[in-house]
Amino acid sequence: MNEIMKSNKFKIAVAVVGVMLVALVSFAAGIGVGLKKARFSYKFGENYERNFMGPRPGPNEFGGPIGGPMGLMKEKFKDFEGHGFRNAHGIAGTIISIADNNLVIKDKDNKENTVAVNDKTIIKLGRDDVQINDLKNDDQIVVMGNPGDDGVINADLIRVFNQAGNQ
Repeated sequence: MNEIMKSNKFKIAVAVVGVMLVALVSFAAGIGVGLKKARFSYKFGENYERNFMGPRPGPNEFGGPIGGPMGLMKEKFKDFEGHGFRNAHGIAGTIISIADNNLVIKDKDNKENTVAVNDKTIIKLGRDDVQINDLKNDDQIVVMGNPGDDGVINADLIRVFNQAGNQ
């Protein structure tokens, strides 16, 4: 046994097994880190509101000591209320800024959304077509369009309801 442990072949075999063990542990650590990152980003879009929009009212905030029967019903359906959802394909609100071909709109939840206007965008005031230069801050508008990868809504149609100067 002592002869085997002193032989060069045994030392080489132990070194190879040691290197393989270190490689296996490193590989397992990499998989662990990757899984942790994947779990974080797996439902990032679904959890965006919860992570970045703040807390929602709890069941006791619907009235009564435990919410009452209607409180329980509201709690059950609170995810369907639309509270805090981003407006992916359209937005309604007030113009707070106009720069170049971009509008910044404040919606009913006081969230600011950027809208990109291009040459193909139709802007309507009643039955009349207007240009982006005719829009003013505090105009009430509804925008229909497609979301861009950068979070900007690319407007197809903008409908102006109340112009700030003509109320």
